[in-house]
Amino acid sequence: MLQLREEKKKKKVLPYFRRVSRGGAGRGPGWGGRCRSRPPAVIAPRRRGRAGPGMAEGAAGPGGAERYFTRWYKPDVKGRPCEDFCVLQHSNRICVITLAEAHPLLQSGKTIKNINYQISANCSRLQNKVSGKSKRGAQFLTELAPLCRISSSDGEEYTIYSCIRGRLIEVNENILSNPALLQEKPSTEGYIAVVLPKFEESKSITQGLLTQKEYEEVLLKRRSSAS
Repeated sequence: MLQLREEKKKKKVLPYFRRVSRGGAGRGPGWGGRCRSRPPAVIAPRRRGRAGPGMAEGAAGPGGAERYFTRWYKPDVKGRPCEDFCVLQHSNRICVITLAEAHPLLQSGKTIKNINYQISANCSRLQNKVSGKSKRGAQFLTELAPLCRISSSDGEEYTIYSCIRGRLIEVNENILSNPALLQEKPSTEGYIAVVLPKFEESKSITQGLLTQKEYEEVLLKRRSSAS
């Protein structure tokens, strides 16, 4: 009798363990039971002094963000030369908006003077309030929706755009107090915002964006024309 009870316990525990190891009990498909599969800024909200969503410091190389995110690029946004942006797309649809490496703000000699998430008199990205699994209250963004405006010490002002459609999950308030993060760690702690595309649009949001290889070809053409 005791042996029969032990066998029943094993039958009950084993399926539960498999559910946890595959996706976590009650989390639903795609959430993942391992740390590397956790959706950024959803399971682990951003805290001050912490690296960007789902990414560790120095995560640009092998074993870092590249393992969990696919890079997409939007060059020359609104016809402004070299104002390029990068969209780091996670497998769970979460997208992190960052500056691309060729953006003027990341070039030598540029010093960031001010970052402003107040995009109009009636709209501030800092007032974005998100609640619940359905992300109620989140501001909806189009591809050319401005996220913030950044001014440099040489008098230039740059508008940062979403580049994709979706709901604004969070903005990076850390760069307000420490603008240097944007230049020193643009793909991690210096990210701009986190956007969640609609489920039905998740497979089409990269239309109009370039792969990393295609973007490298754009950079080569720029260098050739400049020389």
